[in-house]
This record gives sequence, structure tokens and C-alpha cells, in this order.
Amino acid sequence: MKNKNKSTKFPVVSITARIKKIMQKDDEVGKVAQATPVLISKSLELFMATLVDEMSKVTIERGCKRVEVWHLKAAIERTEMLDFLKEIVDPIQDPYPNGADEGAAGVGPDGKKKRGPRKKKEPVD
Repeated sequence: MKNKNKSTKFPVVSITARIKKIMQKDDEVGKVAQATPVLISKSLELFMATLVDEMSKVTIERGCKRVEVWHLKAAIERTEMLDFLKEIVDPIQDPYPNGADEGAAGVGPDGKKKRGPRKKKEPVD
């Protein structure tokens, strides 16, 4: 029987099989209902979408072009729903404690001013 629900972005068959294997590694878990791995995969998809959305908001606010690990920390710290992850990201040090990254402030993590691209010398006639 093929899965009729195609609204998930993950390949449902392979993810559900992996989830079922992980669940059955526990001795206390007996049979797993067919809908359980599908629900878990959908909840994981929604969780990751929330996390990525919050990280991208932090990245845009800080004026960066690339997502860094400290953006993840800032997203977790500012989102109440992700409070359970705070102790995991506590050891991560934010090189820009005031919230501005190199794109916004023009200063690198070492505190030195970043230089722009070199200008070409104009040819002398």
C-alpha cells in the first residue's frame, strides 16, 4: 500500500522506516502502529522548519549572508518554544555579543576592522 499523504517534504518511506527501526531498538517498544512513524516524521519536519525560520530571522537581522552556529544560539534563546535546547547551546560563544555581525558592523570576531576589496589602480597615460 502506497502512502497517499504527499504533503511532507521528506521521502516518507525511507524516513518512516528509519524511525521505526530506531523505535524498535528499545526493548520496551513492541509493535509500532503504522501512523506513528509518519506522525513523528511530520513533527520533525515542522520542528526543523521552525528552527530554520528563526535562525534565518536572526541572520537577516544581523546583516549576515551566511548562517553561523551563534545564529542558532540566538534563535533558541529568543524563542520560548525552544527553551528545552538552551542548556545544549550554552557553551557556544557569540563573537558578537551586542547582536551585530561583520556584515552590519564592519568588524570581525577578533575586533579588528574589516577591509573592503582593493581598488584597482588607474592606468597612467
